[in-house]
Amino acid sequence: MKTLIVIPAYNEELTIGSVVALAKKYGDVLVVDDGSYDRTSEIAQKAGAVVIRHKVNMGKGAALKSGFEYALSQDYDIVVTLDADGQHNPDEIPLLVDPIMKGEADLVIGSRYLNGSKKKIPIYRRLGLWVLNKGTKAVSGVEVDSQSGFRAMNRKALESIDLESEDYSVETDMVVKAKEKGIRIREVPISVRYDVPNKHKKNPLVHGLSVLASIVSLIGYRRPLLLFGVLSLISFIVAGVLAYLALEPYYKGGNVYLTQAIGAGIFVIIGIQLFVAGLLLNVLARMVKE
Repeated sequence: MKTLIVIPAYNEELTIGSVVALAKKYGDVLVVDDGSYDRTSEIAQKAGAVVIRHKVNMGKGAALKSGFEYALSQDYDIVVTLDADGQHNPDEIPLLVDPIMKGEADLVIGSRYLNGSKKKIPIYRRLGLWVLNKGTKAVSGVEVDSQSGFRAMNRKALESIDLESEDYSVETDMVVKAKEKGIRIREVPISVRYDVPNKHKKNPLVHGLSVLASIVSLIGYRRPLLLFGVLSLISFIVAGVLAYLALEPYYKGGNVYLTQAIGAGIFVIIGIQLFVAGLLLNVLARMVKE
């Protein structure tokens, strides 16, 4: 089957040549240079890749969309995506393609959790990934290595998944859209390296929070009762704590603390409003889907 390997890249001149050279063994290679100001495009072309270049940095999601549009226009049957920084091993591409070739899956995700690679993940990354994976499960109902950029998909998935995200939340967006469209998702074990050059082009905390914000936005849009229900519960818990602080002196023979009591009442009202808003938005979301 005709296979295209799409590699989104931003300032990866140190690794892009070797990644392209290794990936070429398994299909045609397309590098989407997302506004790099180094020699990424030049080195990728010399290594044998077709290069699409964005004039400015638009984000990983935008780079993948450009790659997918190219794949559809050139009638590719399978598209593989992997990162340009050398974290992924291109020699594992057949592991991802195999379930598609056998007709067992439409979208295959390379998982760091299936072969012990999880132990190699730095602790701060592990914690962040756990939060993002659980957030993705909350909005999609699918528990996978949601932030893995090493993936393969067939033409059915490529045509069905209309990506909206332009940043690093694209991986979650892809899982959510695939679940909605009835795309069969499967995971296969992969290995990951973290001792790569330019491993932190973006602050990990800022990166994680931006992806989390996008996931929370998706939850609010697709499962509003869940999001507003959680916020309502938090408000009621705060109200309970304040009420306890207000009434504790009273039971000891003292007076009620008026400030804490007023605060408890305010948070009860907020909690009720959030819950009602969640119910209303949930009804609207169901009407839109129908």
